[in-house]
Amino acid sequence: MPRNYIGLSCSCHDPSLAIVNSDGEVVFAEAAERYLQNKRAWYSPPDDLIRMGELLNTYCDKDADLVLASTWQPSTLRKAEFFYFNSLIQNPVIQFLLGLLTSETPLPAPLLKLLISGTAKNTGLNTEFVLFLKNQTNPQINSHLQVTRKAFDHHLTHAAAACYSSPFEEALCVIADGYGEGSSTAIFHYDRGTLKPIPGIKPSIPSLGIFFAKLCNACGFDSIRGEEWKVMGLAPYGKLNQAFYHSLKGLMEVKDGGFIYKNKQLIQEYESTLNHYISKHWKNPYDAADLAYTGQLVFSELMTDLLKSAYKICPSDRLVLSGGCALNSAFNGQVLELVPEFKSCYVFSAPGDDGNAIGAALLAYYSDRPPQNKPAKLQSPYLGSTISVKTLSNLEQYSRLKKVPLECGETVFQKAAQFLTEGKIIGWMQGRAEFGPRALGNRSILADPRLPDIKLRLNVEVKYREEFRPFAPAILHEYGAEYFENYQETPYMERALRFHPQAAEKVPGVVHVDGTGRLQTVKRDWNPRFYDLISAFFQLTGIPLILNTSFNVMGKPIIHTVEDAIAVFMTTGMDVLVIEDEIYLK
Repeated sequence: MPRNYIGLSCSCHDPSLAIVNSDGEVVFAEAAERYLQNKRAWYSPPDDLIRMGELLNTYCDKDADLVLASTWQPSTLRKAEFFYFNSLIQNPVIQFLLGLLTSETPLPAPLLKLLISGTAKNTGLNTEFVLFLKNQTNPQINSHLQVTRKAFDHHLTHAAAACYSSPFEEALCVIADGYGEGSSTAIFHYDRGTLKPIPGIKPSIPSLGIFFAKLCNACGFDSIRGEEWKVMGLAPYGKLNQAFYHSLKGLMEVKDGGFIYKNKQLIQEYESTLNHYISKHWKNPYDAADLAYTGQLVFSELMTDLLKSAYKICPSDRLVLSGGCALNSAFNGQVLELVPEFKSCYVFSAPGDDGNAIGAALLAYYSDRPPQNKPAKLQSPYLGSTISVKTLSNLEQYSRLKKVPLECGETVFQKAAQFLTEGKIIGWMQGRAEFGPRALGNRSILADPRLPDIKLRLNVEVKYREEFRPFAPAILHEYGAEYFENYQETPYMERALRFHPQAAEKVPGVVHVDGTGRLQTVKRDWNPRFYDLISAFFQLTGIPLILNTSFNVMGKPIIHTVEDAIAVFMTTGMDVLVIEDEIYLK
């Protein structure tokens, strides 16, 4: 009997679902926020009841047994419940950890309360209920199917998603996030499909991920909404704040592959320092630039120390980096320079908790058949929902949008590239949605990177966000080294690299104030339609890259449906909408 594997990332934030078939292939993966159009989808189940039947019918074999794999172990949930209901949070260290995500002294304990809120404990119930209903309507097909459950360590699922999706046969894997099951960090050795935790590593109580969330709040942003990106964007506008640096650096350090407190008496001082800044209510975001710069510097120094310590414990010149801290693209682009022991670094498209759904599903798959010399293969990020043919037909029949005809022999890529050269801003919706927080050419807003004012236009008229926020260059791989210093393939827009100065002058629209760009490497075999679009733009302009940002407005997830695309198109300053091969104007 074949088996399919459903991975359910069941953290209280960023829940997601992944499906692995009987051959070990990831056939679907998507964060719940996309379907719900609710940013980060706090408290939401990963397997939405109404949608689950559609997903099972589309991506699972009809005669396959199912394995439901979740991303937190039951023992951890029981411990969290014990801590919360027995008021053991009076411990000052636990109070400190729980308070970092709030702007006030934490009571009751929000983090533990969220963890046991039911999102994790009830994961899989919707799937089982859908199967029950299917069995009632067609018992001869479904009555014999077996549903089993597996649960895996949180950090192990981070590592599995990252390592199994990587192009490496062997690597050192380092996890750093807010908090997992008893630690904020973990180190694994990956070897041809086998993941083994490094023995002797003590749990890391201090959390660099929670520190960065608190820094986000101190800069006037909102970590609950996932606005840590703004800290990275604002940091290059600032300079070192010595007093703040001293307070942060005096709190914790790296020892034996994890973080430890230098002096626990400094915890209260550190908390007071951050709360002082949180209470300031910055009138202008640039006023917090020094704070952002200093916090980003401390983050980078501590992450560098962690990676160097991990390398000493388990030497490998290939690094796999995951966990929420791996979303810091500014640091990711510096890893090979700051830790030259590593010759290559890989970060998956979804290193946060949403990516753990893939990790859990693959761990369940390989627990049935241990991986023996698993071939190294880069995982495509285009794993999400498809575009509804029915909705496209309705759009054609009822929409009053102006449809742009193609001239004889003209392709949609050539026409769209021509619009870009005319300064038009394009909404670009193609194929399957990307898995992870970044648009990679299938749910994107595109523009001409040569325009000096394009950043201001996009931020003010389309994205409705702060003017300091940068935009990403999507570049043809063949020309990467011509535009970036120490060029590295960056398939998921996961790292920022420095432009060559002469190249930066050609594309001011995608160069941040510090001379960097969070690039996306584009190859034909990764995304042929996006590659052809950039190639068409290159033929017209001699520039082998375009500006790429996510198809959404600030505070909302990336679009999920054609209806979402139309809504953003019609309520922003976007000029052109391209869905598959059709081009629309307002």
